[in-house]
Amino acid sequence: MQTSLCYKPKCDKEILMKDETSQIEQRIRRYWYRDGIGEIMGGVMFLVLAVYFSLQQYLGDDSFIGGMLQAGLVLLLIGGMYVGRRVVNSAKARITYPRTGYVEYRTNSRNAVLMRVLAAFTAMTVASMSVFVARKFDSIDAMVAVTGVLVAVILIVKQGWGSGLGRFYFLSAASLVLGGILSVSGFARGYNLGLFYALMGIAFLISGGLILKRYLNENPLPVEAGDE
Repeated sequence: MQTSLCYKPKCDKEILMKDETSQIEQRIRRYWYRDGIGEIMGGVMFLVLAVYFSLQQYLGDDSFIGGMLQAGLVLLLIGGMYVGRRVVNSAKARITYPRTGYVEYRTNSRNAVLMRVLAAFTAMTVASMSVFVARKFDSIDAMVAVTGVLVAVILIVKQGWGSGLGRFYFLSAASLVLGGILSVSGFARGYNLGLFYALMGIAFLISGGLILKRYLNENPLPVEAGDE
């Protein structure tokens, strides 16, 4: 059996370096959400999902278009993440970087690819589990309840803890409350999910819009010196 020895000064230095690295990562993530653009894009995606589920409920699973919509949920999630990322980066290049600069925490490219694959796999798993759970419970709308919990957990773990910004905890609480209320509302499942995503989308748009407005007021574009 092997044991590792660590002298106290060396251990303290390693712990300090890890803490400093963690703080740097958190500051960079906080800077990413400083302008509210990511939240606005998230709100748009939520509204797209609201239309998707409402339209699916309206058309029904037996119709051709309804069946196509049901089969295309995973593609919508993956495509939405890809397009949303590009739109956010483009908006930041026009709005954020000219004002407060470009900051990036460099990571291993192999790890970045792995994280994207993991995110896609998670999206597919969430979609599959939501359908499975919804078919097991009939007394409440389990799908919207599970969705509210999953969205709340993602907001807390990925945005809240990662950035240290308190507004994501309020959004996660809103997700839990909306999921709980709508699960016993008696509406059809598709309309319930549509209403959940619509309300969450509005919340994200309001939050992101207020943050973006404050950011633009505090960080005007630098005035270029004219030719003398």
